[in-house]
Amino acid sequence: MVERLERDGFAVIEGALDPDEVRRLTRSVDRVWQTEVPDGSALHRLAFVPLDEIFLDLVDHPATLPVVTALLGWNIYLYHCHLDVHPPLRGSGPPVWRWHQDGGRQNLDLAPPRPRLSVKVAYFLTDVRSADDGAMLLIPGSHTRDVLERPTDGSVLPVGSEPLLVRAGSAVVFDRRLWHARGDNLSSQTRKVLFYAYTYRWIHQRDDLALESRDLARLEPVRRQLLGDATSSFGRWIPTDDDVPLRSRALS
Repeated sequence: MVERLERDGFAVIEGALDPDEVRRLTRSVDRVWQTEVPDGSALHRLAFVPLDEIFLDLVDHPATLPVVTALLGWNIYLYHCHLDVHPPLRGSGPPVWRWHQDGGRQNLDLAPPRPRLSVKVAYFLTDVRSADDGAMLLIPGSHTRDVLERPTDGSVLPVGSEPLLVRAGSAVVFDRRLWHARGDNLSSQTRKVLFYAYTYRWIHQRDDLALESRDLARLEPVRRQLLGDATSSFGRWIPTDDDVPLRSRALS
């Protein structure tokens, strides 16, 4: 798994979520979608994890966290997350260029070659059988490239791009530097995916989860760490066992 991530920039974990998890997560996603977008249009909801207890369960999911820590180590936390719902496209329009690397300012402020810095996990709650299902588009191995050339003929599909086809319940772990995009959903089903992004504890959070101390106190130590809990800012740089229970787990 780690070898493939190092080579291709991504890896698929089939069956990361069992059918019951997929059903329960889908119900929770639908509840958020209906509440926040009553007209049924697309939703891109940042900082969604505190909205439902079941979303917290994915923060340290046993099918994916070992892969993340194998890549980044134990001094990590969840700095960014988003819930995406994309119903079938209404009407047609010109193709849209959505290709990017994650990281935002990191891609502008850091000198090349760009470091990995973060890893993202995408949990697919719906089948993606073809590119028309709103598939995630990616270019295997492109995480080693700082620049992506745009086709001169106006195409939105760069050389080497391919759709990622997965079953519901699959998790995709990918390097933030992987060039990727979301394709248009031209199918009859609504695409639903949950994204969890992990980075080092000394990098500032991107999303404010607005979790109170009392909310964190009831959680297990590893989950508290991954949700940003710390005894001090200094502890993010010189970690203690109180701050990073993942270290104890890794050394045991």
